[in-house]
Amino acid sequence: MPKISVIIPIYNMEKYLGTCLDSILVQSLKDIEVLCMNDGSVDKTKDILNYYASKDDRIKVINQDNMGVARTRNKAIMLASGEFVIFIDPDDYYPSDDILETLYQKAKENGVLICGGRFSEFKNYGDVLKTDFAGSVDGYIFNEDKIIDYKDYQFDYGFHRFIYDRKMLIDNKIFFPIYKRFEDPVFFVNAMIKAGKFYAIDKITYAYRFGYKKDNIDFKYVNDFLSGVVQNYKNAKKYNLEKLMEYCNMRFFEHHWAIKDKYNKDSIKNLKIIMRITTDIEVKKNVKQILRVIDEKYSCGFFIRNSIDGKHKIINLLGLKIKFKRKKNG
Repeated sequence: MPKISVIIPIYNMEKYLGTCLDSILVQSLKDIEVLCMNDGSVDKTKDILNYYASKDDRIKVINQDNMGVARTRNKAIMLASGEFVIFIDPDDYYPSDDILETLYQKAKENGVLICGGRFSEFKNYGDVLKTDFAGSVDGYIFNEDKIIDYKDYQFDYGFHRFIYDRKMLIDNKIFFPIYKRFEDPVFFVNAMIKAGKFYAIDKITYAYRFGYKKDNIDFKYVNDFLSGVVQNYKNAKKYNLEKLMEYCNMRFFEHHWAIKDKYNKDSIKNLKIIMRITTDIEVKKNVKQILRVIDEKYSCGFFIRNSIDGKHKIINLLGLKIKFKRKKNG
């Protein structure tokens, strides 16, 4: 059994994949496996993976049709054989060569199921790392090595910088929800709640690349984001996690401005749940405004009339199709 399975979901990352793999293979902890999940890439990703696999038998290449990042990570958890799993994206890297060894040793020494360190960010065209975080991302920082009860932490971001006991995940069916957005915080919170505590180390364990791509914000993106936020709202309420509730409110405000034109009738259920759970007055106010816009958009009557094979006329109202037989005179 390898000590750690490193899971990499990959889709068209030929530009950065080598840097990511190099940072893994130089780790001082040698007893690892690297699950490279090629999720239907159409660039040179497959060739790069085959080259690295020919040089290092710890690399296992799994080629598949495109499934999306959540399904791919879930599949990898089941395929992995390591005692712990850790996740890294192919455009990111480990900033030092002792990260996996440190995480594993601290987890075993302290008898915890989860162990993690500090987060860092770097711009695409430069190696300047951002290591100081505050406000809604203050949980990216640990200032000392110690065991922390999750109820004293309650943060929801930065799942990459932790290792997770694989048996705990599988036995408790802790996987990534199949969302296009915000699947990571849901997984992270569920894992932390189940583990109860974790070991934190005052060491940067992940370098996240940003500034080179934009999200495709469509209706599915928005609805998945809302579904993820709602799941964490529910966890906050169920387990009386007031700070997590505050983070959920922050996540809503951080995103709602960018997705204001992408709410639709499918968003109503999640918005009403947020309205019911949150105690934040400003969140309630914004949700009311959004619901009002949705109501106006879909209740003012967009009747679309057209003909079907010249014999019928159809009225399409919010997906409900009513067919009328046309008269000969039209």
